[in-house]
Amino acid sequence: MRQANDIEVMDGQLMLSGKNSINSDVHEVYRTILRERADTYGSDTLSDEEIFSLLVGVPTSSARNHIEKYGIGELIKYADVLKLTKAQRKKLELLYSFIRRVNTCTIKERPVLNSSTKAGEFFVKEMQFYPNEVFKIALLDSQNRLKGVETMSEGVVNEAPVYPRAIVKTALDYNASSLILCHNHPAGSTSPSSADLDVTKRLVSALKTVSVTVVDHIIVANMQYVSLAECGMLSQI
Repeated sequence: MRQANDIEVMDGQLMLSGKNSINSDVHEVYRTILRERADTYGSDTLSDEEIFSLLVGVPTSSARNHIEKYGIGELIKYADVLKLTKAQRKKLELLYSFIRRVNTCTIKERPVLNSSTKAGEFFVKEMQFYPNEVFKIALLDSQNRLKGVETMSEGVVNEAPVYPRAIVKTALDYNASSLILCHNHPAGSTSPSSADLDVTKRLVSALKTVSVTVVDHIIVANMQYVSLAECGMLSQI
């Protein structure tokens, strides 16, 4: 028979049997489980809220709720609603201060993708190991410096679904001035299909509504690429 304070792990969450509420001791046990999982399987196996919980010390359920509501990039602005202790708030401030410093110190190392050739060569390396079709975007600042690369979808051998709303949100999250679309053709041909052109047209239209420019769409296959901008196809859309 379980005692009232028995701890049970279900679906990656700690539960308490009986009537007692989850307390700080239980959260510390769960954080220990997360640390062990990261040590064994790597930190990439942890979700955003789990990493946030480990670094700041808040319960994962609270972290998840606030990340979903405010977004992880903006969470520091809403620190008051997290009801943090003084120590937890200091950890949160240090975390975001460190992130800002990392972003600042690496800006000189970011590639400048200001031509189809540079974009094509960049994405040939980025896409070379994918066996299935993958759709990515490179997000650029006003000087065409790379702010980040995001995988927007992964599919089967010849298809990866593309969601304009998700791409618009990502562009806004990065505060990007422009972006470059890219996907691969695992079957081997770099020739753009009618579906590729249709997707490009829909994304150009969607991103115009938030003043983000699509400067190119790169198609990669067999370590080679085709640029729709270079071919004049992008200007016709």
